[in-house]
Amino acid sequence: MLTVLFAILAVTLFFYVASIMVLKRGIRRLTLESTREQDMSFGEMPTVSVIVAARNEADNLPRLIECLQKQDYPQDKLEICIVDDRSEDDSWEILIGARERYPNLKAVRITDVLPHFAPKKRALDRAINETSGEILLFTDADCTPPATWVRATAACYGNNDVVVAGYSPYRFDKPTPSIIRGMLSLELFSLAAVAAGSIGSGFPLTAIGCNLSYRRKTYFATGGFEPISQWISGDDDLFVLTVARRKLGEFAYAISPGAFVPGAAPTNWKEFWHQRIRYASKGRHYPLLMTAGLVAVYLMNALIFTGSISLLLFQTAFGYTAVVAWLVKAVTEYSFLRQSADAFRERRLLKYFLPAELIHPPYILIFAFLGLFGRFRWKDESYYKTRKTGPAIATPDPSTFRT
Repeated sequence: MLTVLFAILAVTLFFYVASIMVLKRGIRRLTLESTREQDMSFGEMPTVSVIVAARNEADNLPRLIECLQKQDYPQDKLEICIVDDRSEDDSWEILIGARERYPNLKAVRITDVLPHFAPKKRALDRAINETSGEILLFTDADCTPPATWVRATAACYGNNDVVVAGYSPYRFDKPTPSIIRGMLSLELFSLAAVAAGSIGSGFPLTAIGCNLSYRRKTYFATGGFEPISQWISGDDDLFVLTVARRKLGEFAYAISPGAFVPGAAPTNWKEFWHQRIRYASKGRHYPLLMTAGLVAVYLMNALIFTGSISLLLFQTAFGYTAVVAWLVKAVTEYSFLRQSADAFRERRLLKYFLPAELIHPPYILIFAFLGLFGRFRWKDESYYKTRKTGPAIATPDPSTFRT
């Protein structure tokens, strides 16, 4: 039995390290190509539709709308569409007032739920069909895009690029201990680094919906969200994987700070808990090869963690091996994150690597498991992977309208 465990740990660690080396190559390539993000002349600027799905975001919408109206982009080439998805607060009234002040803002209201169509995906799909921009640019209502966001993202599009992903660092609106802020920020940055490295390597793996863009024709060429419509989450990474499988064109990643979009960090433990379960809930819908890789990473972390515990309790030979494997894992990850931090200008986060690394294996074990079998809450509703845990409204409401 021990021989089998040694073999599994050795094989999974080898492939993990090899995968990190591939991601490092992708970051290096992105860094070399970052000079492509240059200012465009007025005539070269594509039309852009900024799209936001909002539910009960009355506290965030005024700030978001202000940020979007300050974009350094020609107003005749920029339209903004915000969808009120069944809000129970003053979101709709805020949007109506803003629409009267800003001619390039469209307000869309949805008041019902359709079966087999996740609410957020439906809201985004509705907005896509209500707009006309060549480039679709997505963010969330709790984000604060800088004035350079639209221009810097649009500048990443070459002739063959169909998707441009971006980074969304945490913005902390409430007092939070510095070590917690640092560890949360480093974790989110590591996800962005993996996304960037995979795109730079030519094998896109993931993206985040609060800073993502793609061509309008790309959306319709893939059938929109139809292939993934039943999954509550996944309007970002699952869609990116769908586009990648279709081989419709090249992917790019905006590593310029001008394209970064700060987003609100979880304000409490409960919010963080449900957010991470939601992130992990899509694992079974990934392609077979990617799923196999995630299973291998899970097994590696499980063996490292249990082996290290056994060393503390019993000083077993496997325990010593697990600690050595943990060190190899940590050194490899640090090397990758340091290179990525240099590219993203986020090197300040590396000082939180050690405490984050110490809890990383159990963190992976807990949330990967809960992502497969647990429930989560999102926007005051309870979900279980592909559906709400309570009864859903299946009949369209004729009062749904657009203004």
